[in-house]
Amino acid sequence: MKSLLIIPVVLCITALSGNVTANAQEKNSNKVFHGKAAAYYENQATRMYQLADEALDRFVPEIGAPIERRLALGNLDMLLHDTSLDYCDAMRNFISTRLTKLIAELDTKAPKKGEILKVYNDAFIARTPKATIAFDLSRCFCLEQHVIPDSIIDAIVAHCDILFISHNHRDHADAYVAEQFLKAGKKVIAPTNWQPDDQRISHLRPEGKHSQTIALPEGRSIDVITYPGNQSDLMNNIYIVTTQDGKTFAHVGDQYNREDLKWIANIRNEIPRPDVLTVNCWTYNLDDLCAGINARLVVTGHEDEMSHTVDHREAFWLTFEKFANLAYPYLVMGWGEWYRLK
Repeated sequence: MKSLLIIPVVLCITALSGNVTANAQEKNSNKVFHGKAAAYYENQATRMYQLADEALDRFVPEIGAPIERRLALGNLDMLLHDTSLDYCDAMRNFISTRLTKLIAELDTKAPKKGEILKVYNDAFIARTPKATIAFDLSRCFCLEQHVIPDSIIDAIVAHCDILFISHNHRDHADAYVAEQFLKAGKKVIAPTNWQPDDQRISHLRPEGKHSQTIALPEGRSIDVITYPGNQSDLMNNIYIVTTQDGKTFAHVGDQYNREDLKWIANIRNEIPRPDVLTVNCWTYNLDDLCAGINARLVVTGHEDEMSHTVDHREAFWLTFEKFANLAYPYLVMGWGEWYRLK
């Protein structure tokens, strides 16, 4: 009698085992990529972007970046130099995730000593308790689609007091972004060859050093020195901005011109010493430019600009090599990161 009872039990266990195996296979079917190369790359990109995001949260910007941080940024270089992944879902999600965190930082009270925030490409926000200043804020492009969604750029603009545009390239100058500032009654400062017919914009292209005080909302103001820099033959304004709480930020846009270095080498003697210089990572003669401006901290920009061809998507790993022997403290920041001044 006992042997007769064993048979149904065994059959039951066998059936359950078969169901468990089938369920496990079904559960893991989306992790089997044999013969599905496109799905493999898509899933790999999703996970690598997630890991980079997690690592950058854990290893935040600091002078002398630890190896974990360099690996995270290097991982982004690998992803962003694979054109088959240009503007894929994983990339869009990564950018939105990073910039949502940046907006959350802007939602907090400005740190007493100020901070520098990197949005994307060469777009930076300099913030102190007295002012929030945007430089070269643009939605930018990848495969002719905007990298940054309008909803995110609108939220960033809402926190800023003024926009400075260095030059007439669409990865630095964005008519939509400027319009959001202007509609809110905020000033836009730009060179004379960008949107020249829009009289709401404060166009500026000095022949030499130009100093002015610019009013901000709520009775605040900033002191601004502008120099006539160039990207090769294209006018590229260099801005030195000092807030009412005594913090100075220098932004050089895409400065790249041999002749300009003759006067840039001497401006350290005629400007307040910047607390932060934001510089394009491929600028002409980095050492001399940084020495001329003499900032306490150099922050790099323009890495992995996705509207560029692969050979000009300047990699984070390459920036670390170029800046390795710089005589000034420097930070390599990813998208949607910030650094609070010490």
